[in-house]
Amino acid sequence: MKTYPIMLDLRDRLAVVVGAGPVGLRKVEGLLAAEARVMLIDSQPPDQAVPEAVDVRSESYRPDMLDGAAVVFACTDHPELNSRIAADARAAGALVNVADVPNECDFYAASVVRRGDVVLAIGTGGTSPGMAAWLRKHLSGHLPDRIDAFAETLESLRADVRIALPDDSKRRMSVMKRLVCDEVYDAFLTGGPQTVRDRLRQLLEGSEA
Repeated sequence: MKTYPIMLDLRDRLAVVVGAGPVGLRKVEGLLAAEARVMLIDSQPPDQAVPEAVDVRSESYRPDMLDGAAVVFACTDHPELNSRIAADARAAGALVNVADVPNECDFYAASVVRRGDVVLAIGTGGTSPGMAAWLRKHLSGHLPDRIDAFAETLESLRADVRIALPDDSKRRMSVMKRLVCDEVYDAFLTGGPQTVRDRLRQLLEGSEA
């Protein structure tokens, strides 16, 4: 199945997970990592401890529980209920994922490797979650060392570039691209964030950007 990959900003937005089994709890974990406001619904309490940040509703599902949700995950053991949740979610204007039923999903949850704000997401169009998990395991060991810290440094310098080049978006983009290369990364590993700042200063003072 052809899909369009995106990264959703779910910070402080409501994400509802219906079903507190192993699948639902994995969804909760990923949503918390994305800083979403998570509601977990199941008529039975979860079998394992759930972080305090999660709004746990130990009661039967009702359509009004989806009000204001940005995304909904239907993870119960009952296919008919999952289908009803999917219909209710769309009626409420939310995107929905139905566990193990690709043709009822608006999106598929990728298999993720996360290093700070650096996220490697692997999908197979909902056809083979096992392959996605295998690829995640294979690729996770190949991410560059301290890539999360390198990304944080680059992000911290974006404001400096905007101030230095307020009216030249093309050159701003060129400068930032020139900071993301093997030479600058290797310098960062040995000299830390200051080496990246020094390289930025050289680019802003020179004509090579």
